[in-house]
Amino acid sequence: MSLSSYIHDFGTINSDSIYCDSITLTNVGDDKLEIGEIETECGCTHASVDKNELNPKEFCTLRFFFNPKGKGIGPQEELIIINANTDSLFYIMQIKAVIQ
Repeated sequence: MSLSSYIHDFGTINSDSIYCDSITLTNVGDDKLEIGEIETECGCTHASVDKNELNPKEFCTLRFFFNPKGKGIGPQEELIIINANTDSLFYIMQIKAVIQ
């Protein structure tokens, strides 16, 4: 599996808004890719895919949301962990922001 980005930086943000974006997940293998559970570090981050099974060379969208309310001021980092039936077993995407 390949992610179109392994780090997403929202830049400087306010704590009173919810921020969202997306990346592309691609099956770069020769077998069917099964995307399992998508985990986040806290309730401030949510992520989901629009397809859980991808044939070789097929892709899907991973949408993610970050709610900085209550996180304090300054730099923040959150992780999205994507489980899959690959040799690596999971992939990590990092979300970064500076809350003002």
